[in-house]
Amino acid sequence: MKHVLILFSFFFSALLCAQTNCAFAKDTFFIPKENKTINGEFLETVFKNKTIIKLIKCETNRYYLKMIVPENLYFDRVDVLEIRSGTKSFYAKETKQFQLNKHTGFYLVELYKNYVATLKEDGITSIVFNKAETIFTKQDCAQVKQIAKCFYDAVSTKK
Repeated sequence: MKHVLILFSFFFSALLCAQTNCAFAKDTFFIPKENKTINGEFLETVFKNKTIIKLIKCETNRYYLKMIVPENLYFDRVDVLEIRSGTKSFYAKETKQFQLNKHTGFYLVELYKNYVATLKEDGITSIVFNKAETIFTKQDCAQVKQIAKCFYDAVSTKK
């Protein structure tokens, strides 16, 4: 009986830890293509390789994906960014990788609601920029699915 109780406690605590916090955080975001700062809310997740994925919902009812990456550092280069979700891809043309510091860059691309739906189903499996590919783990992909589901549910219910 003691072992069953310990096993049940372990599974219950693992379930609680695995649940995603769907609470949005508020912040201001600079949109380089428009050269303006806007208010918004976001959900984020951090991968093992220190990549940070933010799904942003702006007060203008536009959605953005911000990826802060420690790999594929092609600062200030403009190229097509391919975001792969399993067998599906989203192509962000004329995307620029901006430099945060000497070891980190970021991309900011506008997303459409239908691609957020793809993210909740398939996550992000890899990105390709300037012919360099960064592949993410299944666990990282699952994290994107979780925040994308919360994000999609939030933007679908609010009109």
